[in-house]
Amino acid sequence: MDLNKAAIATAGGILTAGSTVIIRSASTDNVAGSIGGACLVMAGLTLIILIFVRRWVCETGAERQSLGHAQRDAQDERSRYIALKAALEGEHARLTRDMAAERAGVAATLRAERAKMAAEYRESRAKELSEAFQTGVEMERAGMLKRRQPQRGNLLTFPGPQAEMPDQARSREHGVVGP
Repeated sequence: MDLNKAAIATAGGILTAGSTVIIRSASTDNVAGSIGGACLVMAGLTLIILIFVRRWVCETGAERQSLGHAQRDAQDERSRYIALKAALEGEHARLTRDMAAERAGVAATLRAERAKMAAEYRESRAKELSEAFQTGVEMERAGMLKRRQPQRGNLLTFPGPQAEMPDQARSREHGVVGP
């Protein structure tokens, strides 16, 4: 038999006995018996209260069940967090690899374009130099580069300095400005 059931049965027996003692003592005008019966009733009630308090404090089945659910939920959340973090790190690594590949591609394209531009520059430079040299030779053959005799041109003469005018008396007064 369960300990709680035995304790409740005992408490019930004590209450019954106390009540019986109170009723019998009251009918015979025995005050001491009535007080003893009241003490037995109080002891029985105290025992019942202690049993209910113990059950309320010690029996934590529902609380343990809710705690178990909360722990499982927390573990599921933790697992989901770890999975999401791993996925995020994988995505970051993929993006890093993609960016490195993109940088390498851009660098290769840049090197190829620079080489192409340098080759075009060398080719156009050589072509420009050969055309300039050919033009110079043609100008030499046509006599355009020979020294010529200085030609006399119309030279414009400007009038010489004019005769100086006699010094005019300038006033040197205060506040007068003159040439």
